[in-house]
Amino acid sequence: MSKGQNFSLPLEVVGLGHGYGDTPVLDQVNFCVHPGELVAVLGTSGCGKTTLLRCIAGLVTPNVGTLTINGVVSAQDGRELCRTEQRNIGLVFQEYALFPNLTVRENVSFGVDGAERRARVDALLAQVGVENLADRRPAALSGGQQQRVALARALAPSPSLLLLDEPFANIDAGRRMAIGDSLRRLLRAHQTSALLVTHDRMEALSLADRVVVLSGGPSGAKIAQDASPEKIYSQPVDQAVAMLTGGGWFLSASGEGQQATTVLGSAELLEPRHGDITILVRPHQASFVPTEDGPQVVVDARFVGHTWRISCESQDGPVRIVESASSVARGQRGLIQFSQPLWALP
Repeated sequence: MSKGQNFSLPLEVVGLGHGYGDTPVLDQVNFCVHPGELVAVLGTSGCGKTTLLRCIAGLVTPNVGTLTINGVVSAQDGRELCRTEQRNIGLVFQEYALFPNLTVRENVSFGVDGAERRARVDALLAQVGVENLADRRPAALSGGQQQRVALARALAPSPSLLLLDEPFANIDAGRRMAIGDSLRRLLRAHQTSALLVTHDRMEALSLADRVVVLSGGPSGAKIAQDASPEKIYSQPVDQAVAMLTGGGWFLSASGEGQQATTVLGSAELLEPRHGDITILVRPHQASFVPTEDGPQVVVDARFVGHTWRISCESQDGPVRIVESASSVARGQRGLIQFSQPLWALP
């Protein structure tokens, strides 16, 4: 290691647990954020995501576990060892929390010192696309514009770690992708690591380098799976993670190596399995093929922009959701065919 280099992780959480009174919220949470990485914590509403973020920010002191930021132990076993303002983190909340009496430029300048303050603030305003709104106050901005200002303000002091709590919840779906793309560009440009807390699976899968799935339980929420977005979606560890990260259905089968036998016929597996198994079928992995005497019957068909989403049912099982490149009428009979290898749950 050469002089001046720092290989500390921006964030390392080990054995973190917390609760309120007799109500457990988090239990043995372990994960980390690597330099330059955007990690999403995905979970249902009320599972403890915001409590986790508040512990990392120093707004809540966790009951147990160790929290290390940039190599400095910030909290350990109920003791706060480093205050929020000393952790070199940026915070972006769902409510934006902009100062209503300050202009956009004044909001972004808040907490920034040094001779290059004006130049840095102007550069950030340009990077988030609100340089022409610098003299307006928050009340005169749209929700998307306020969110861009909040991002610029959080990045202005050059934090080593950015914490985002449901940052796009109040923005319409049409603008979320654009702001999400802006966020990724900003993080890369400023070489800033980030932790995004969300219950929106599309947000997590499309923005994050890695997804940490938080799953609630009687003793508090635990990490159910920590992996790349692709693996979280295509190879979930259980049915709960599978349904949290995307639609689909489950099919009982008998594994015979790389092949499985199902009531719908043979299916290829991603990994060899033997004996009784449960297969996850995502909508895009199965297609409906119309035939006059097919065992499947279309009970509903909806156009979803790039394909038709079809619900089928038959005597051998529950309703199945598949996709079709062309429209299919209700009552149409046909077959369901698998278009790619399927994942058998562990």
